[in-house]
Amino acid sequence: MAVNRIKPIRSDTYFWVLVIESKNSGINALMGLSQLLTYAYQNLKYQDTIWGLTTNGMHYQFVNIVGGNNPTYQLMPLLNLMESDSSILLLQVLKAICKL
Repeated sequence: MAVNRIKPIRSDTYFWVLVIESKNSGINALMGLSQLLTYAYQNLKYQDTIWGLTTNGMHYQFVNIVGGNNPTYQLMPLLNLMESDSSILLLQVLKAICKL
């Protein structure tokens, strides 16, 4: 009797939904941008675009990083947790990311 066994497939391909770089609350959230971009650019060989977030716990800066021959990034509006409209928008963005 022959037994068919399915071999598990191992993939070394990564998919990053969101790269997060966090800093101390006393440091400007944008101070983490260069580190975030370094992580993201290294993984653009696996996917076309990566979302990033640099934060100090109060301010949240989302970044869209796009690969290609000349990789680029775009800063989204800075969100502040202490402003009600901004904090609602922050929660909406995080909720949308969870659906990816």
